[in-house]
Amino acid sequence: MRIFICATSLLAAPLLAQADTTMIDLGALPSKQVHEVATLTPLAITDGGKPSVALLDLADGEVVPPHATQQGIRLLTVLKGELFWGDGDEIDPAKETTYPAGSVLTVSAGDSHWLAARAGDLRLQMVLLHAEKPTPDVQAQMR
Repeated sequence: MRIFICATSLLAAPLLAQADTTMIDLGALPSKQVHEVATLTPLAITDGGKPSVALLDLADGEVVPPHATQQGIRLLTVLKGELFWGDGDEIDPAKETTYPAGSVLTVSAGDSHWLAARAGDLRLQMVLLHAEKPTPDVQAQMR
């Protein structure tokens, strides 16, 4: 009997270890327009109701005007397209840096910047660090 129970447990173990993975239907999530040209879709929120992870979508040819984050740090990952990024208070395409899909950037509070989708649609994932801070190795790479 003991052998039967052990054998049954071993056979059932893979079934118990499987995680339930669920694909998120992004089209079913509420979004809002920001900076008059971009769409922000929150994916996670803090206990206080602030977005902590969000998608930012920008259509080809659109430019988000210069602005600065008021608090915290933003970790940006380019998921789709090319990000045209500029630092400063005035849009100057000659001063933009292009980041391809897969690039990861940090933006500190108070740093004025703009972004554009100049070569197709753009999707960014933003992790909004409110009270959290990057690891020391990430901090060492920040300005």
